[in-house]
Amino acid sequence: MHFAVLLPYLIIASGLALGLARMRPAIRPWGICMIGAPSGPAIVVMLFVIDQMPSWYLVAVSVVPFAAVFVMVVRDLSYPSINDVTTDLSDPPVFNAALGLPENLGRDMTYPESFKAKARNAYPHVRSLTSNEPADRLFERIVDAANCQRGWNVHYANAASGTVEAEAVTPFLGFVDDVVIQVREQDSMTCVDMRSKSREGLVDAGKNAKRIASFLEAIRKNGKDYPGRANPTLPIITQESALS
Repeated sequence: MHFAVLLPYLIIASGLALGLARMRPAIRPWGICMIGAPSGPAIVVMLFVIDQMPSWYLVAVSVVPFAAVFVMVVRDLSYPSINDVTTDLSDPPVFNAALGLPENLGRDMTYPESFKAKARNAYPHVRSLTSNEPADRLFERIVDAANCQRGWNVHYANAASGTVEAEAVTPFLGFVDDVVIQVREQDSMTCVDMRSKSREGLVDAGKNAKRIASFLEAIRKNGKDYPGRANPTLPIITQESALS
């Protein structure tokens, strides 16, 4: 009977397995994990009621998942209640190719006005990247870097408009975020803006802002970590091919 304290781990493992199997929507395996966490204390209480109280060691084992999830939830609630972050709040990059994906059909992909003040206050460090590097060369570097990002699937790269769009998938539960990067010339400089939008959940726990900041920082460092294109089969749409 005392082995029942291991039930939370079995439930959480089931949720993670479904996440790795890319069960959709990803909120379902996440929910299974959330059910598993509080089941530990519940089982301990049940065993106490039926006078089958396990050792303190087993009690500690059973409540570890609950404690870990509690800390995670408290941490997540410290972030603003937004799931869409951009470097340019006055003119956010627009999703185009992502609108045609089956998962996004019918979704409003515009940047919510209600998010702007929250994003500005929470993520003042998330800013546009400016460079004196030619736009076409910087665009190619960005495509290379995007293709090298773990969990990213670059599905659109248009050199004519300077736009890159991708899906970013989290490693365990398989949550998907839509990413768009815009490269354009501005006042004799090249400006790079980026936007990352979660498909599920009302709070992103800061992951969209972290993704943008880390990616642009890698680009700023001259792309030293990205020596070559990881996916050479993806064509870059040029000005000529875009017009043909």
